[in-house]
Amino acid sequence: MGTAEASAYNPAQGDHFPTILSSAQLSALAEQKIEEKLAGIGETRRHELRLQRVASTMHLPAGEVTAVVEFPRGLPYGREFPAVFTIYIDGVMHRKATSYYRLTVYDRVLVAMTDIRAEEAISPANARVEERAVDTLPELTLTDFARVDGRVAGRYIRKDVTITPSLLAMPLVIRAGNPVEIVLDANGIVIRAEGVALEPGRIDYTIRVRNVSSGKILRGKVIDAHTVQVIG
Repeated sequence: MGTAEASAYNPAQGDHFPTILSSAQLSALAEQKIEEKLAGIGETRRHELRLQRVASTMHLPAGEVTAVVEFPRGLPYGREFPAVFTIYIDGVMHRKATSYYRLTVYDRVLVAMTDIRAEEAISPANARVEERAVDTLPELTLTDFARVDGRVAGRYIRKDVTITPSLLAMPLVIRAGNPVEIVLDANGIVIRAEGVALEPGRIDYTIRVRNVSSGKILRGKVIDAHTVQVIG
């Protein structure tokens, strides 16, 4: 919460509106709160904050003026978002106003040097590190090859695209038609059976398998390249 300072009184405004809350004051309040919020989430990377549309200067009645700013859409990186001001006079809500900002955050991230096919490993042969605008928090940003952590391209990645976690996946360890061991834990009793994968799968993914002896189709979680644990 911030308390706005009144500017010099302008008699031409009349006795009913002796206080001016300027656009500059509102912008300063919003920008201070944005920086506080960024610091609160540990965001220390280089960033640019641009005011896209500014709330108009307000002419307010006499009294103690308090301005509160909120960000109903949060602080998305790379997209326009509103800063909503609520203005109180002597503790009573008087009016609202909105400014719009765009926040751009930069980091050194992995970028595709070539087109990368699905299931291809990410390596210095097809990716490099350079500074780019990012839309992910620090802990989710791929700043070096170690952060790939064994994942591969989960889909086709075009040259010059920033590589983000959403573009990656664990490698396929089972393909349709592979023999697998079906495991079912029934109240502490482990039952095992021969099965066949009906679709490809990655570790922790759920796939369909067929029990070889019964022909029954089941769904299970991929444990490793040879094991599927039946759900339920």
